[in-house]
Amino acid sequence: MVKGGISQFSRFLPFLLFFALGVTACNTGKHALRESSGESFGASHSPSPPPQAADGTTAATGGAQGESGGEYRPPASPLLIYNSSISLEATDDDIKKISGQVIDKAKGFGGYLSQRSSNSLTVRVPAKEFYPLNDFIKSLAAVKYENATAQDVTMQYTDLKIRLDVQMKMLVRYQDLLKKANSVKDAVEVERELSRITERVEQLKGQIRYYDSQIGFSTIVVNFQAPYTAFSKETKPGPLGWVFYGLYVGVKWLFVWD
Repeated sequence: MVKGGISQFSRFLPFLLFFALGVTACNTGKHALRESSGESFGASHSPSPPPQAADGTTAATGGAQGESGGEYRPPASPLLIYNSSISLEATDDDIKKISGQVIDKAKGFGGYLSQRSSNSLTVRVPAKEFYPLNDFIKSLAAVKYENATAQDVTMQYTDLKIRLDVQMKMLVRYQDLLKKANSVKDAVEVERELSRITERVEQLKGQIRYYDSQIGFSTIVVNFQAPYTAFSKETKPGPLGWVFYGLYVGVKWLFVWD
């Protein structure tokens, strides 16, 4: 019985060896694939933050990519700053009413009043609400002038992020050098360079936060113009004045050609 069992086992031995080699090769291939994709066992792969993040701190650090040594990836779509200037025809009585409508609509879109004067106001709204608010404002009164722009700042923003990434790496490098300084003189020199790099990092972060604000929120300026009239109440002519005004119009029609 023992000899027969051994004989049967030796018959299936090649198949068992082939199966074992196949399983080993499969596991090795999976492990190599994990390493090539940058994933380790038990770690989750989190997506990078959006390039147009409104949070200045997150955007300035590039979602912690710059501080961890990762390379900044340019955004897939253009980064645009929307601005608009609209002039509406309105009387003094209408200005207050229209201004209130514009401000309320901007707040409803998640925006706010930025500046206001007797004949103009400036509101800021999330970029996705730029065109809806723009169209709403133009529906309130006759439009005398309009100018809307979309400035592409992708190149400037990407340049700032790359420079910040470089400065952050230098900051880490000099911090390591400070720990290894062998003398007071070396430590002072390293600290001086660290101060310069830190100042530059804060400047770059400030510029990035500014771009984040401009990209995230669009600016709309509304100006009010009084309707055109030939005469105001103060300068309205009397009965005799209308006679001279009619003569003036007649002479102009006869001798002056536009």
